[in-house]
Amino acid sequence: MAKDYARTKALEALEATGSNRHEAALLLRVWAESDDKLKSALVGPFLNNLCALAVQRAMSSSAARRKPSSKRARPKDNAATLLEAISKGGAQTMSSTRSSAPPPPAGSARHKKAVTLLAAAFKPNGKS
Repeated sequence: MAKDYARTKALEALEATGSNRHEAALLLRVWAESDDKLKSALVGPFLNNLCALAVQRAMSSSAARRKPSSKRARPKDNAATLLEAISKGGAQTMSSTRSSAPPPPAGSARHKKAVTLLAAAFKPNGKS
């Protein structure tokens, strides 16, 4: 019954707006603000998910407030650790990490064929 009422009001909104879907949706929203029966018909199917979302948000925000920040190191500790790592003689630099990295493995013949076919599918025909 609620679905029928929502459908009837949606059809009325479409008729009132000359089948303009956007304007009909806006009109239906305005009607729902003053018509509790219409609002409950529109929101009803989504109410369980909306409630679950509200609970999830409440849990995550309260958990974030309750947990002490013991997992994170304090900025002074981070700075000391970073300074210690930089001052060590064996620390890698950007150039040393690039040169020591092994080259990526070569792709298989099947992989090369798949990539070639995929690239050919998106290649322009030359027609504009």
